[in-house]
Amino acid sequence: MLVAVLWLLLLFALLLWWGWVVHRQAVKIEELQQIVAQDTSAAHEQWQVTQRMLVWEGGTLLVLLTGLSVALLWLYLRDQRRTRASQAFFASVTHELRTPLTSIRLQAESLADAGSSANPLIHRLLEDTSRLEVQVERTLELARLEGGGVLDLQPLPIGQWLERQVAGVKAEGSQLNVELQATDQRDAPMVLADRNALKVIVRNLVENTLRHSQTLPAHARIAIESEPAAVTVSFADQGRGFSGDALRLGTLFFRGERSQGAGVGLYLIRTLMRRMGGDAEYNSRPGAGFETRLIFRRAEEPT
Repeated sequence: MLVAVLWLLLLFALLLWWGWVVHRQAVKIEELQQIVAQDTSAAHEQWQVTQRMLVWEGGTLLVLLTGLSVALLWLYLRDQRRTRASQAFFASVTHELRTPLTSIRLQAESLADAGSSANPLIHRLLEDTSRLEVQVERTLELARLEGGGVLDLQPLPIGQWLERQVAGVKAEGSQLNVELQATDQRDAPMVLADRNALKVIVRNLVENTLRHSQTLPAHARIAIESEPAAVTVSFADQGRGFSGDALRLGTLFFRGERSQGAGVGLYLIRTLMRRMGGDAEYNSRPGAGFETRLIFRRAEEPT
């Protein structure tokens, strides 16, 4: 709406400037005609012709530009309404999927605990259910971000928090071995972050590592670099890497040629990091793995 108002004001300003220039030119022409002793009535008649031209051409241009601007504004508002309706629809459908997916996972886990864990179908069911739950959470988070959702930024000891996440990945029996660089807890950096957003980021990183790993179990390394104004967490795997246009990584719906994802994960990571006042960088070489660098704002140390 602000852009539309500024556009209309610019149009009116240009029209006023154009009319003023034409008016000044007409005055100059009339003055020159009087200097060369042209008949005053003829000069006045010429001035009236110029005035009519100014009024009709300026008015016509004003009407056309105003109509075009109103049409563009109407199309924009209609598109915005459709976009919001689509976002609400997908968010509602995705939210409704969470309950049956959770039920399916619990039943599969019950079957596995009942002695059917050796059945490869049970194992495959658990993997597919987990993958679907990640996709549902990813879609809900995307809908929340696109809808203007806010994050709850709090000081967070990133080293301790990552240790708990790595322990959780191991407890789940995931096919991912994560090596966390040891940090001195006394010097553990505090960052500004939203816990739920960080969980989404970690789930996306784990999912990408498992999906693009060349062998199982997959391997990843997490390192923490502390700087005076920022804290960088690097998550590097040993997968296939990326051979496409690296500058487009993190763009919504962009994915590699061999990727089976929807092109949402890296976009969510970068968007969430920027909402937290940081950023995300992606480095990759074909066959040499993929590295994600999460740059956090350092939290103020308590006094």
